[in-house]
Amino acid sequence: MLETLVLHIAGERVTLRWLPSGDLAVYHQPAEHVRALVEPICRNRGHWNSEYNNWIVFRHFRAAVVSELEAEADHV
Repeated sequence: MLETLVLHIAGERVTLRWLPSGDLAVYHQPAEHVRALVEPICRNRGHWNSEYNNWIVFRHFRAAVVSELEAEADHV
């Protein structure tokens, strides 16, 4: 079973989904203000998947990326 975590960053929904490979898919609707926060966290830790418009973060960076994205999440 796949695990999914939903965060809200800059007021937008960001979905993190653990893949069977152990990698992490990071997706959000196109929004420049969210991309500006998410992309630097994911860049050089995975690759952009243009077919699904999401980041695929390599498994050995997964914990760090989740932690950094959680730190960016809106705390309401």
